[in-house]
Amino acid sequence: MAHVVFLRAANVGGNNVFRPSQLVLALSHLDVVNIGAAGTFVVRAKATPTAIRREIVSRLPFETAIVIRPGKDVLSLVKSDPFRGEKFSKDLRGWVGVLTGKPKRQAVFPIASPPKDDWSVRFDAVDGAFALGMWQRRPGSFHIPATVVEKAIGVSSTVRWWETIVKIGKVLEQR
Repeated sequence: MAHVVFLRAANVGGNNVFRPSQLVLALSHLDVVNIGAAGTFVVRAKATPTAIRREIVSRLPFETAIVIRPGKDVLSLVKSDPFRGEKFSKDLRGWVGVLTGKPKRQAVFPIASPPKDDWSVRFDAVDGAFALGMWQRRPGSFHIPATVVEKAIGVSSTVRWWETIVKIGKVLEQR
């Protein structure tokens, strides 16, 4: 079974910098596919999450949270099409927060940050191990989806744009 690896806070703002292509080469025995620059990988070889984590930790030059999800979970999310009907643009995007653990609190959705109609981040739902929401560009307002998720449900996450999750789904379907 394939697994999807999400590194938290890698290659962001000049912090926790590494070259995903070099990691893929070092992990070639695991048939790894890199998705983007933020530390997102599909591991297609048979391996346990523990073994995958051990391999990655031994090769990263920094410590970071690593979330590993079964490929079938990500594929299921993609097939559910949670953003059906939304018209995305450079100013309006869907995001998925991959949770690092189980929510510690229940939340009443949607949660907007900042509150009211001028939101920049909207947190709409939790679907299994995934937080889902929207981001819209607001001049002078910069809110981070992962911060909104953690404040609302008490667990950290690593966030990817919806189009990245769709790309992961395409890689998973190739097998």
